[in-house]
Order: sequence, then structure tokens, then C-alpha cells
Amino acid sequence: MHIIYSQVLIQAVVFWIIWFLLNQVFFKPFSRVYEKRNLKTVKAIEEAKLLNKETENVESELRKKIDAAIESANSLRLSVTEDAKKSREDMLKKANETMQQQLKSMAGLLEKEKVEILNKLNTDIKQFIPLISRKMMLK
Repeated sequence: MHIIYSQVLIQAVVFWIIWFLLNQVFFKPFSRVYEKRNLKTVKAIEEAKLLNKETENVESELRKKIDAAIESANSLRLSVTEDAKKSREDMLKKANETMQQQLKSMAGLLEKEKVEILNKLNTDIKQFIPLISRKMMLK
């Protein structure tokens, strides 16, 4: 039995030596690399969360600016449309007034021509009446 204990003791010493060597050569460096990568991953996740939050804030601000621009454009469009309607109404009113004035002046000219034609007809009739009456009497 004494041999079994000494073998177990030797195996335990060999195990602890191998464990110490593996710990120094493999486990500790691997653990350090793992911790560094884990820290980098945690930092990257935090940075990504911050960037997502900033992106949401920027997107919200841009949406507000877009909405304000749309509202401003609609207001401007309505204003321009109203101005165009007013301008069209003014132009139509002026054109109507001009046409009314032209119609009045033409009506005045026609009335003058009518009076002149009637006067001329009266004078012509007065000249021809005696001739016609003489011719009728001769028959």
C-alpha cells in the first residue's frame, strides 16, 4: 500500500506541476485575452447603444425639420396660390373695365354714326320728295 500512496503522491505532484505550467502558459494568457476581448465587446455594445440613441435623436430632429419644411412649403404654396388668384381677379377686372369702356365708346360712335346717317337720310329725303312728288303728279 505504501507504493500506491507514493504513486498517488507522485501523480498529484506531476498533476500540480502540469497544472501550474498550463496555468502560466495557457490559462492565464487565455483568460487575459478573453477579458480584453470581453471588455472590447462590452465597450463596443455600449458605443453601439449610444450611437443608436444619437441616431434616434438625429432622426427625430430631422423629422421635425422635415415637418417644419413641409408646413412652410405648404404655407408658401397657399400664399402663392392666393396671390395668383388675386392677380388673376385684378387682371380680369381691369380687362372687363377696359372692355366696358371700349364698348361704351363704340356704342357712342355707333350712335353718332346713326345720327349722322339719319340726318343725311333726312336731307336726302327732303331733296327727293319734291322730285318724287313732281314725277307722281306728271303721271
